[in-house]
Amino acid sequence: MRLTAPQDARGPRGVSLTEGELVLRADRVAVDEEHLVFLCAEEVVFRLDRRYFRALTWFVDRPTFGEWLRARRKQYPNSHTRWSEDERGQLATEVGSGFGWQRISDLHGRTIHAVQREAVRDGLVAAEAFPRPGVG
Repeated sequence: MRLTAPQDARGPRGVSLTEGELVLRADRVAVDEEHLVFLCAEEVVFRLDRRYFRALTWFVDRPTFGEWLRARRKQYPNSHTRWSEDERGQLATEVGSGFGWQRISDLHGRTIHAVQREAVRDGLVAAEAFPRPGVG
């Protein structure tokens, strides 16, 4: 959260406020008659007199794509990697042998959706075999 204060020589308790920023870690803000109350895990981390602010910007910490991908590859080691010709041949054999999608997913280190999508691209199954929710 980034808070911007107006220029005001009459700050709280005789403190002069100037244009500036206050950066806090909080997960929510409660508003009462006189204050903005910043909380993190239900603990008050800062209380601000409502007269002494003009803008509030809330920033959400999100993982970068690299962080997200590293976490995803713990479960699916081949996530977002290209399919090799050998892997495509293995997929064709598995689909032709009637392997279940979960088993194929586990063998390839990819999501079920990823192996189904590749099977459709390679012409091993029809796209209609996997209806998409909300489409129709």
